[in-house]
Amino acid sequence: MNILHMKYAVEVANFGSLNKASEELLIAPPNLRRSIKELEADLGIMIFDRSSKGMTLTRRGEEFIHYAKKILEQIEEVEQTFREAEPVKKQFSISVPRAST
Repeated sequence: MNILHMKYAVEVANFGSLNKASEELLIAPPNLRRSIKELEADLGIMIFDRSSKGMTLTRRGEEFIHYAKKILEQIEEVEQTFREAEPVKKQFSISVPRAST
């Protein structure tokens, strides 16, 4: 399972539309559609019911999105924690041989 695909699925669920989610994510709709299908294939479930009116979550999809949101929040928390940490001071030393006279 690809975390990026998980993020895509959450966005599609939020918008209820593949096209609106693709605009927000700055990804072409066919690529987004392919990512969602790959995720569904990896998990062995249908996350979305597709119709002419948009995409709605299946029962299993709702369960998946619930977990996906938690996972993505935890990833964001870890990234913020370590990005904002104090930079590690690095030590640099140079050794030069004495010149003979």
